[in-house]
Amino acid sequence: MNSKVELIYENNEYSVAVNGSIVNKDKDLENAFAQFKSIINNNKSAEAKAWDEIAEKFQALNNSNLDINYEFRTMSYGNMKYFYNMSKVFYILNGEMVPLIGGYELFKFTLNVLGNEDIDKANDFIEFCKNIVMSKINYRVIDTSIIVSSASFNYGSAEYNFNSKKINKGASILTGSFEEFKNYVLSIIKPM
Repeated sequence: MNSKVELIYENNEYSVAVNGSIVNKDKDLENAFAQFKSIINNNKSAEAKAWDEIAEKFQALNNSNLDINYEFRTMSYGNMKYFYNMSKVFYILNGEMVPLIGGYELFKFTLNVLGNEDIDKANDFIEFCKNIVMSKINYRVIDTSIIVSSASFNYGSAEYNFNSKKINKGASILTGSFEEFKNYVLSIIKPM
């Protein structure tokens, strides 16, 4: 996926390169062009297969709030939209479209860990991610946690684990709700 395929004519010879590495050389233009088209078609089919696998996994969730657009390769759930061709997730509400950190992994995390049954919970989480991004702060999602990184926190980060309901403030770990974690983080980073 996302391979750079080139047909190059140099020193009376045609070569086909993928991501800078030559994969075929030929003196005949027709043969070189056929190889060039073949590589492009192989990449397209691999990309289509990857999209089909992703869409199939999410379709299996049987979630009525999940909208999968096969033509444009997008998925929408609540206030977030995943664009496969760009590998990006956006927060979209009331004409506002904010790119979020995490791409496919964020979309998958939100549905699998948070909101396959509760779209309001997912929307709340995505809005929180948007507020972090708008504050020019980084975050990442791993396993069942979100980690917000900033020098403003003790030891540089704060983490919430959705399974254990633990808030890691760096110097202390407490049991608490996502709402408490959200309020703690937003009180420290305050959107600009």
